[in-house]
Amino acid sequence: MFDPQLTLDQKEQLNRFVKEAYNYNKTHNLFVRDSEEAIYNKDIKDCWPALEYIKKNESVLDIGTGAGFPGMIIAIAKPDAKVTLAESNKKKTYFLKKTIKKLELVNVSVEENHIKNTTPIGPFDVITARAFSHTQNIINICNPMLKPNGKYLLLKGKATKINEEIKSINKKEHKCEIIRVKNKYEERHILLIKKIN
Repeated sequence: MFDPQLTLDQKEQLNRFVKEAYNYNKTHNLFVRDSEEAIYNKDIKDCWPALEYIKKNESVLDIGTGAGFPGMIIAIAKPDAKVTLAESNKKKTYFLKKTIKKLELVNVSVEENHIKNTTPIGPFDVITARAFSHTQNIINICNPMLKPNGKYLLLKGKATKINEEIKSINKKEHKCEIIRVKNKYEERHILLIKKIN
């Protein structure tokens, strides 16, 4: 598994993020986890592999970020990246804004909107999502926000489902690569889609 090589400060920020998420989740039900350890094993570690595909100083849009996966992990582990977290749920955006302030993160902002292909944000080098929507739907919504030669970095599950989803993608405009990720809990993949221009 990819090891992100975090500094002591980043590890501390990550631990605080997990604690904030767990405590807030007790009363606001952000996601289904019953312990800090479960958040770390099933959410944080699930986001690690994405870090390998984000270069220095890239701008990243995390669409449907929820409680901040993978966007907050990227912001903590890649302080030179500029990260935008897109989330329309007010309960979740309140948590994200509060936590960003507590962790003193300066490279991340929250877009409190239901993202449409007319939303005036971007363009971004990387657009990422985890368990957000069908791949073609993400492309339909986000293509205007992706830079020429930009990429989609999608955290997905089973290969059979991914192969089914990418059948509808225009291969003259997008190059797709499915990357198997080691995960002892379930079958996980990264779907890397590069915009061809």
